[in-house]
Amino acid sequence: MFRILSFLCSWILIAFAQPDMSWFFSLLGSAVGYGLLWYSLEPQKSPKLSWRQLTSLLFLWSVTVYGVHFSWMLSDLYVGKFIYVVWGVLISLLALLFTAFSCLLFFIVRKKHTKILWCLPGLWVAVEMVRFYFLCSGMSLDYLGWPITANAYGRQFGGFFGWAGESFILVATGISFYQVLLRKCFSRYVWLGCLLFPYILGGVHYEYLKNTFSKEENLRVAVIQPASSMLLEGPWSGSPAMAWQRLVSLSSIVRKPVDLLIFPEVSVPFGRDRKVYPYDDSQVILSPLTHFKHQDELLANVDWMQALSNHFNCPILMGLERWEELDSKLHLYNSAECISQHGELIGYDKRILVPGGEYIPGGKIGWSVCKKYFPEYALSCQRIPGARSGVIEVENLPKMGVSICYEETFGMLLRNYKREGAKLLVNLTNDGWYPSSRLPQVHFYHGILRNQELGMPCVRSCHTGITVAADALGRVIKMLPYETRYRKASPGVLQVSLPMQNYPTLYAFWGDFPMIFLSLLSIGCIGCYFGYRLLAKKEKA
Repeated sequence: MFRILSFLCSWILIAFAQPDMSWFFSLLGSAVGYGLLWYSLEPQKSPKLSWRQLTSLLFLWSVTVYGVHFSWMLSDLYVGKFIYVVWGVLISLLALLFTAFSCLLFFIVRKKHTKILWCLPGLWVAVEMVRFYFLCSGMSLDYLGWPITANAYGRQFGGFFGWAGESFILVATGISFYQVLLRKCFSRYVWLGCLLFPYILGGVHYEYLKNTFSKEENLRVAVIQPASSMLLEGPWSGSPAMAWQRLVSLSSIVRKPVDLLIFPEVSVPFGRDRKVYPYDDSQVILSPLTHFKHQDELLANVDWMQALSNHFNCPILMGLERWEELDSKLHLYNSAECISQHGELIGYDKRILVPGGEYIPGGKIGWSVCKKYFPEYALSCQRIPGARSGVIEVENLPKMGVSICYEETFGMLLRNYKREGAKLLVNLTNDGWYPSSRLPQVHFYHGILRNQELGMPCVRSCHTGITVAADALGRVIKMLPYETRYRKASPGVLQVSLPMQNYPTLYAFWGDFPMIFLSLLSIGCIGCYFGYRLLAKKEKA
């Protein structure tokens, strides 16, 4: 009976161990959830389950847990029914990885290979690194150690070892609690050490930084949240200039003076330079606020940006599409463009693209298969990853490290911004592809980790997601209402004086390299251990 209860309790604890769902389940699940699961299936008591039974139960447990974690993908209004196939393949693949890892753990426990038991956390980190950096564009969401970040101390631990350190310590905590349930010697002390280590280390660092935090240097930022996306809402009647109507109306709310005005990802259609807006129609919309400097017959989005920049006497940062001709071919980029009062235009092209939404995985073969069997999902024009640096430097502003969409969830990418001298992280996002889902919260709780990993403040500009400004300790300064299952996002302006204090972190210095080394060392130890035993067995024979 205890085994059945342990199995069910472990499912409940881990399924809801998501920082966006419950900080309580996140902290309790990371402490005892995996240990309860492993003990329920292999308590080293009779009756023992067969390997087939173990594998089946592990896969069932894992696939249903991951199904809950990625439930936001099932919002199919814009992405279509094919997303159910993608969701099923993704959670099955992740479940297979966890099932294989757990079976290896049970094999080691059954055969009493205790010398390599503590190599398993490093092995799991290696497994996650493969899917983190090499599965399509990288699957950075819902890594195993994410529940640790449900409080500020756990997030601050990421400033030492990043996401990989969090996953390592969570697996070590799970294994040690499993050993506690098996009544192994000293296991209780090991479990308490693994459990408390990230919170003590992160907590001491966090409290020290909080007590020495300075608010002397501030940046006056205004962020526009349209609460809609022209990209998703489709064509409208009337002049193309109507695309700017809501943005101009919201901009009129902004109070001067302001140092930087930010708009979200792909705020308006037609790209950066395409001249499609009739001057007369555009001037009618813009006239309550300001006017255009040049009276060209047709205007482009950069002309609107320049007019706003001149009016507010500050740079404008906006998400736009950008077309570029290379080798007689047109290439499409998802870009962030920044224009100054003096007309200086600096941009960044998104480097980590969303598979399926911005490109078809598998190259020409993948695109051909998609076009033949799923023609409605074959993208008419695929974006390509950019090469321009995401660090944007504009006169009278600190250097900004710009990311687009889920790029902000990759610590190694944004770590380069810190090394290039960026003082502020800016993310432009459109979470509207999955309306009335958990995605805005999931995305935010992954992205905000970069503040404490790198010791930098951040600003997020979203259409319907979480538009927020937070300091370098991850403390929210101001947040706008965002879309959930129960409410729609509200159009608005986030205007805030953001503390610009930065601080150095070990993760910014060494990134994932210590955990990569530890993972390779763990794999090497496991390989040498089994290799030595195999050779010894052959010699005896």
